[in-house]
Amino acid sequence: MSNVEFQNNPQIFTTGSFLKPMKIIDDNGKEFWVWYVSEFIDDTYKDGLPYNPQENATSYDKLVLEME
Repeated sequence: MSNVEFQNNPQIFTTGSFLKPMKIIDDNGKEFWVWYVSEFIDDTYKDGLPYNPQENATSYDKLVLEME
């Protein structure tokens, strides 16, 4: 993942989760920064129903796996 750089500071809080900055470099070499969720600590919802998302996974499919 040489085109992604995670930073630990600053860490900010939004309702139910902590966010940290992440730098992404696209295929054209353009750099931009986004916030990523580093930790969920409160209720999360999907389609209006309680949902317990994976915080990390080894693949996209495992990350978005529907919780039973």
